[in-house]
Amino acid sequence: MNILAVDSTTERLLVAAEINGKYFEKVSDENIKRHNGLLLAYVDEVLASLGAELSDVDIFAAVCGPGSFTGIRVGVAAIKAFALALGKPAVAVDSLSLIGYGKSGDFITAIDARNDNYYAAMFSGSVENTVWEKSVTKSELSSYNVSVTYQSLPVNGRDLIALAKERAEKGLFESNLSPVYLKKCQAERMKDGE
Repeated sequence: MNILAVDSTTERLLVAAEINGKYFEKVSDENIKRHNGLLLAYVDEVLASLGAELSDVDIFAAVCGPGSFTGIRVGVAAIKAFALALGKPAVAVDSLSLIGYGKSGDFITAIDARNDNYYAAMFSGSVENTVWEKSVTKSELSSYNVSVTYQSLPVNGRDLIALAKERAEKGLFESNLSPVYLKKCQAERMKDGE
């Protein structure tokens, strides 16, 4: 299964692919938030490094959030466009599941959403079993009696490919790939007086 995956939910853009059993990834430099200007060039570079073209990809995957509001849209839109243009399936990967990929037992994964807020998910056994996923404060996170794994950058591209493959093998394709948000964006909150 040839797969191309994009994570644009963080400050660092990740494009990873596995084609004919060979893997390659490209990650942007720290704190460069120009995902829309880099994504297509990174896709070209990753595929060229593997001697492949976009048409060689069997499955497209995007990390759909939670994370950076604009970043999510960039990655989801690109992957959705590739899949639709080529008539290939797409899978969605949850960023909180990606952080916890390979872990077992009861645990929480968390992404710093700034201003003492975190996007977090609690899992039981593995990332297959989500207990809850929501926006919480640091004190709320501390109130749970389980280990918390915070997002580290850059994201692990091999885990992204593995998780996307698992979803594809289970037939968990998205006919309408869309962003996952756990709270309103800052502009919406300001408009609503929050």
